[in-house]
This record gives sequence, C-alpha cells and structure tokens, in this order.
Amino acid sequence: KLDHWVNIAGSLIECGKDYNPSSSVSVVDVFYAIPLRGSKSDWLNNQLKPWSGFSRAEPTYTDVPGQHYTLMDFDHVPQFQKIFRSRLEARGL
Repeated sequence: KLDHWVNIAGSLIECGKDYNPSSSVSVVDVFYAIPLRGSKSDWLNNQLKPWSGFSRAEPTYTDVPGQHYTLMDFDHVPQFQKIFRSRLEARGL
C-alpha cells in the first residue's frame, strides 16, 4: 500500500512540474488550509490568488480547518463537508 501511495504522490508531482494552465472557467472557489510550508496568508496571497486570472468572475477563497495534508482526516471532514456544501448551495448546485 505504501508503494502504491508513493507512486501516486510521485505521479502528481510529475504532472504538476510542466503544467501550464490556460483558458478560463466561469468562476473559481478555492478552499485553503494551513500549507505544507510558509504562512497561510503567504500561501493565499502569493500562490492561490494568482489563479484568479483563470476565472471570469471574482473567485472566492474559503479558509478551512486543518492542514493541507489533514484536510480530509476524520477530525476535519465534518466541518469541511458543511463548508463545501454551503459553497455548492451558494452556486445553486
């Protein structure tokens, strides 16, 4: 199982290395937690907000509990699920 997880993680890193986004979508909803390194505000302002250039409407940025890698742990999933559903409902979905 660990080998499988390492292969997936490595593949995601490889995919991201040469990724060059283009075009746009109607709107972007960004959920962010404590990043792997650096501060949350630095991550939001310098890594996430530049993605607004790929959204035709003003994006939303939602602070969620936990850390990037613990966001889907049992401790955080119930709260994240409520936040996620509220964003879907706000979009009429």
